[in-house]
Amino acid sequence: MALTDSRIKSLKPRATRYLVSDGRGLALDVTPAGYISWLFRYRLEGKQYRVTLGRYPDLTLKAARDKRDGLAAQVSKGISPAVEARLARQGKLIDPSVRQFGERYYAEQVLRNRKDPSQIRRYLDNEIYPAMGEKLLNTVTVVDVQTLVYRKRDGGHVQAAIQLRSVLKDVRLRAA
Repeated sequence: MALTDSRIKSLKPRATRYLVSDGRGLALDVTPAGYISWLFRYRLEGKQYRVTLGRYPDLTLKAARDKRDGLAAQVSKGISPAVEARLARQGKLIDPSVRQFGERYYAEQVLRNRKDPSQIRRYLDNEIYPAMGEKLLNTVTVVDVQTLVYRKRDGGHVQAAIQLRSVLKDVRLRAA
């Protein structure tokens, strides 16, 4: 049964923590100390997760439902909001695009370790970014890389195709 503001206000603390469901993964967590927090519970790839959205009344019923809908959309795309929140707390970049990670790779690895980084810069700007710069790094497939490398090879530039593949492989290894 869907929650209402009056029903939420009538919730009282008990000796043990308990949950009150609003539906579609949204629930209220009521603690013995009287704190009431919003939770989004979901299942992804056979594992259960839960994300704390905020405390009631700071986060209203409508706002909690809106947040739940946004997180449910992420889950439907195969993205785990709980894992992303943990990575964000650890300070890691969450789901960078190929362009974002490529620029980071260029600044942190190429400029520091190569005498002449101009060839890598050309591959990034002329080959990699136009083809897949806006794709999320974790969604790049083998087929995407093969398409890019084979196009270069089929254009008669076999050695350049090999070097392009090497750059793509190095970028992907740094991302892992």
